[in-house]
Amino acid sequence: MRTRPDTYRRRGPDGLLPPSLDRLLGDVADAVNRRLRSHRGWRVAAAAAVPAAVGVVAARRRIGMHPALTLPLGCVPPLGCAIVVPKGRRRYAAVAAAYMHLFKLGWELPYDDPQKLRRRLWIDQPIRFDSTVGLGVPPGVRLQRALRTPGEVNMLDRVVTVVYGSWFVPQLLLAYLMARHEEYVPRAGARLSAAYHLTCPFYFFAPEAPPWFASEKEGRMNGEIDRVARLVVYDLLKRPVPGDANKMPGNPWGSMPSDHISSAAITAMGLSEVSRLYGALGWSYVAAASFAVVYLGEHYVADVVVGLLIAEAVRRGEPLAAPFVRAVARAVE
Repeated sequence: MRTRPDTYRRRGPDGLLPPSLDRLLGDVADAVNRRLRSHRGWRVAAAAAVPAAVGVVAARRRIGMHPALTLPLGCVPPLGCAIVVPKGRRRYAAVAAAYMHLFKLGWELPYDDPQKLRRRLWIDQPIRFDSTVGLGVPPGVRLQRALRTPGEVNMLDRVVTVVYGSWFVPQLLLAYLMARHEEYVPRAGARLSAAYHLTCPFYFFAPEAPPWFASEKEGRMNGEIDRVARLVVYDLLKRPVPGDANKMPGNPWGSMPSDHISSAAITAMGLSEVSRLYGALGWSYVAAASFAVVYLGEHYVADVVVGLLIAEAVRRGEPLAAPFVRAVARAVE
């Protein structure tokens, strides 16, 4: 991946649409923008819609809202914030927070009906893939056999858990851009959002039990995979691991693909455009995170591979998607 000039890093590649269609998108965006800015009522409605949408989404299980209605409603806060908050750092921060709410919803929503999701749960499929990669034994099993003692916590466990817990590094880098180099935020934020968002369809259509769940709850892989990060946390707290320690909020079956890896990889691609040194640092982090999620029993190699493919799809799809994304941004700015 080669370095890119400053203009490219700000704006990205040229779109692949014909000039006539590109102009049409621009005209439509300008018309929408004039409508939104000409009447204060639109901004008032957008401001009211944001907390209302967040509240209804939070109550979706209690009121029995169907996912087909819930997910579009989750799109309201990012758009509302873009319309209401003045252009600049405050808008970027508000839209980023609203988008993470949308991503969290996309991750959690399939697990609103666990019994229905359980019937489609992937347990053996990723084990078969990883067994092929590991020449008969999944790499996660090989790593835990070679580098740790079951049920115990060593220094490597602690170090790797810190790497696993650093999933927010891409967000920190985006916050740095927001504070110091605001002109790069729109493209960097859009690419990072896409790397997260494209994982969501998998949570609906390919629900997957993580390795620790398959091992501890389903008896796969001879029960050899520990959930190492959990052991590290309770060891740090000097407390015994309770019997219900595997209960977790959100979606325990949202394991395929690894959004940690997809977000890290798209960030490394962006760093590679700045310099080879930054690119090397970024890809070193991707390698460390990939090792961490497999070693700790949180993900399969299959999840890592799909996460990398999603990041590559974002990179390759940017010229096609960019004109539409720019048109939406132009409409609400």
